[in-house]
Amino acid sequence: MKKNILIIGFGDLAQRLEAQLLDKDVAIYGLTRSPKKYKGTKLIEWDWLNQEPFKAPEKKFDSVIFFPKPTDFSENGYKLGFIEPLKTINKSLEDIEFKSFIGISSTRVYGSHQEGELTELNTPEPSDYRGSIILEYEKNIQSLFQSNSLILRLSGLYDDNTNWLKDFVENFNGIKRDLSNKYLNRLHRDECARIIAFALKEELYLNNHLFNCSSSSITYEEYFMNIIGSQDFNKYFNNTNDSIRKISSERLRELGFVF
Repeated sequence: MKKNILIIGFGDLAQRLEAQLLDKDVAIYGLTRSPKKYKGTKLIEWDWLNQEPFKAPEKKFDSVIFFPKPTDFSENGYKLGFIEPLKTINKSLEDIEFKSFIGISSTRVYGSHQEGELTELNTPEPSDYRGSIILEYEKNIQSLFQSNSLILRLSGLYDDNTNWLKDFVENFNGIKRDLSNKYLNRLHRDECARIIAFALKEELYLNNHLFNCSSSSITYEEYFMNIIGSQDFNKYFNNTNDSIRKISSERLRELGFVF
C-alpha cells in the first residue's frame, strides 16, 4: 500500500528527501510558501504566518514532517518560525489521521558551555534565546503528539555549493576569526535527507524517539587542510580554546544508519 507523507515547510531539505523516496511506494504532499521555487510532485501553497489552518489533501497520512524556519534571526523571528506554527498545525490536524509527527530540530539546544561528547542522554542547557526557543519547540511537539513524535536534532547543515571557511579565506581581511571549539559538528544536506528516509523506513517514530544527527566530528584544522590545502591555519583562525565539543550520533548508527 502506498504511504502518504505530508511535509510542512517544503523546501530544499524536503526536495532532497523526495529524491530519496522517488523509487519507493510513497506519495509526498508538500505545504510551502513558495510552490514555484521548489520541485515537488504535489505542492500546495500555505503560509503558517497567516495563522489560518491548512486543508490537507488527504485524510490519512503515515507521517507528518515539519521543517521549521525562523522568519529572521531575532528572538521574535525564532518564535514565529518554531513556536507559533505548531498551534496552527495542531489545529489543522484535528480531523486528520496520522501515525507519526516528525519535528526537525537543531543541536543548538546544547549550550556552548556543554563540552565533551554530547549524546541524547545529555540534558540540553541552551546558552542563547535560539537554543531556548528550539528546546521549547521540542517539548511542545512531545506534549502535543506524545508517543507518536520523533525529533531529529541536526548539526550545522552544509552542501557542496556553499563553504563558509573557503569564502572566509578567499576574502580574508586580515582579522583572524576566533573559534570556540576544536571540533566542527556538521551534517550534509543529502545525509539529512537520507536520515529522514531511514527513519521513515525503520519507523523510528513509534516510541517517542529523539536522535542527534551529525557526521563524525572533525577538527577545524583538519577541515581547513581538506578544503584549503597546505596554507597556515593559524594565519586565519584563533583556535587556542581547548574546548572539545562533539555531537554524537552513535544511537542512530547503532540502529544501522551509515553516514
